[in-house]
Amino acid sequence: MHPLAKTAAGVRRPLFRSSVFALAGLVLAACTGSGGNTTASAPSPSPITAAPIAPAPTGNIQIGVVMPATGQAATVGQALQNAAQLALFDLGAPDIELLQADAGASAATAVGATQNVLGSGAGLVIGPLGATSVKAAAGEARRRGVPMLGFSTDRSAAGNGVYLMGFMPEEQVSAIVAYAAGAGMTRFAALLPSGAYGDVAAAAFDLAVGANGGTVVHSERYRSGNLQPSDTLRALVTPGPDGRMPVDAIFVPEGGAALRQVTATLAGLGFDGRSIRLLGTDQWSGSDLGSDPLTLGGWFAGPAPDRFERFAGHYQSTFGDRPPRIAAQAYDAMTLAVLLARQPGGFADSVRGLASPDGFAGVDGLFRFRADGTPQHGLAILEVTGSGPRVIRPAPDTFVGQGF
Repeated sequence: MHPLAKTAAGVRRPLFRSSVFALAGLVLAACTGSGGNTTASAPSPSPITAAPIAPAPTGNIQIGVVMPATGQAATVGQALQNAAQLALFDLGAPDIELLQADAGASAATAVGATQNVLGSGAGLVIGPLGATSVKAAAGEARRRGVPMLGFSTDRSAAGNGVYLMGFMPEEQVSAIVAYAAGAGMTRFAALLPSGAYGDVAAAAFDLAVGANGGTVVHSERYRSGNLQPSDTLRALVTPGPDGRMPVDAIFVPEGGAALRQVTATLAGLGFDGRSIRLLGTDQWSGSDLGSDPLTLGGWFAGPAPDRFERFAGHYQSTFGDRPPRIAAQAYDAMTLAVLLARQPGGFADSVRGLASPDGFAGVDGLFRFRADGTPQHGLAILEVTGSGPRVIRPAPDTFVGQGF
């Protein structure tokens, strides 16, 4: 792990080693279009490889990294810090200085950490982690006119100089429902956890099914990890008098143990995955997919796994352990930050750079930002197999013609 030096005001500056790690094949790209509407003949983003970048003509560029180093999220925070540092090493930008501060375990400490890096001269802030912390800390960045790349899937945290690196549930729901409808499915059901995430997924599901000419036959909310069997659910997975199943697909936007609890409940009611397709989101990607026979053949939307696996191998060879999935977002955020620093006008012109309609391509594939600071991604569709997820529809390599 890269050593850190403790300095005044709670800001930590990495003591960089001289070596630069090469990450073959991994790029973050930005198209240098005019910023107007794209057409069918518009070029794909031109890659900027993770090779050394020429330093800025004068002075050091300071980037703040505000992540939890203490509290329950400390392990994830350390992985995000590591990934950000790894990107900087891969880019070979000796004039870039990281100002790192501990966001701690509360919104108040995240605000203090953000104040520290801004007071030390950060021209852009990467972090913090979580909607509550991003919302609280954003005010400090906005007051100074400094852009922030935050880590949250809550769209209300974005806007006015704050850009989110997370995958929005709405875009995943829209992608998987559209793909299922394109495959001829018209009758949908949904099993959705209670809470804010379930609320967002439920609204997006209803909208996507309607937009694709389908019908929501049944929608049920439950406490995560505690879906209870019922006569309604039994009828949902039982053939009718005509021998047809009542629905073509059941949408379950949870992963991990919560997904396994749902499939176990459905199994007890006679669910057969060969007759009804399970649909999901990128929450599934962190699950032990393939070991549960009921998820076999299920479809979900998310980034294609090949780029992340290359990144994960590179990260593990550097730090000794496998990174969590979210670490890729920190790598992309740092690479994007350096890209912004290199444009004419630097961070002061970041709004123009971040508004590129052609977007960027990083570890998690193609992405761009809407005017409100929320991200859009080019998502793949994956099918669960006994050996893990298999891409059945590749992620796009351009936003042209994608209907975004």
